[in-house]
Amino acid sequence: MAAGIEHEKGSNVPKTKVYLDKFAGYVVIVTEAAAGIGEATSPIFAQQRAQVILFEVDKPKLKDFKASIQQAGGKVDSRPCDISNDEDICQAVAGTTQTYKKIDALVNLAGIYPYHYLFDYPIDVYRRVISVNLDGAFFLTQAVIPHMPKAGYGRITHTSPFTYGEPEPGLVSYVASKAGIIGLVRATATEAGPGVTINAVMPSLIDTAHVRANDGSQNLFERVIPKQTVKRKGHPLDVAHTACFIASPEASFFSSQVFDCSGGETFH
Repeated sequence: MAAGIEHEKGSNVPKTKVYLDKFAGYVVIVTEAAAGIGEATSPIFAQQRAQVILFEVDKPKLKDFKASIQQAGGKVDSRPCDISNDEDICQAVAGTTQTYKKIDALVNLAGIYPYHYLFDYPIDVYRRVISVNLDGAFFLTQAVIPHMPKAGYGRITHTSPFTYGEPEPGLVSYVASKAGIIGLVRATATEAGPGVTINAVMPSLIDTAHVRANDGSQNLFERVIPKQTVKRKGHPLDVAHTACFIASPEASFFSSQVFDCSGGETFH
């Protein structure tokens, strides 16, 4: 299961509580479930007794991660799935509903962000980023939402990191795709149906393995943290707990919203 947030000097991280039966009986899909933010989010739902369905393109990683949640006592199933492929998504969602008869929540955390500058940006890479980050979010929403209004309950959450509002050089396709997520959330929420909400989480720089693999990651944090009102690194669990709230009954009056999870770096 996911570890707690590491305490850093001056961070004042409180202990978090996990309510063990909060999602008992819920079926929750998490995409990019075995990596990055998903690696923290999936176990948190499992700890709260959700039936978690892992959508993940990396099959070996998916197998190992599923086993780790099962060993910790979580209820988990998996569907290998490339979310840029609408047929993959339809098959994965159909398999889920055939087995579990419903879908209560979708937490879409998938995203890729290769660095290329505008004037020599490979067109195939640009299209791949848009396909995964934006098209995938549309395909997922379209596939799961028919199963929600008839039950009178549904929670769909996408991610649109703060870079869409504070773009940096080299991330043009990523920023474009994640800005598109905001429009997608707002437009689809108007068609969601009774009891169904659609929102986005906007994380700042989060301390994931992918970020740490960047040679300049420490410099990135040294630049970002001083701009935050919360003076520590963002942790995957920060986003995971936000996603859990959005998926909960307590969030029934929130829709079309962007939940800022940036440690106070951005203001609205």
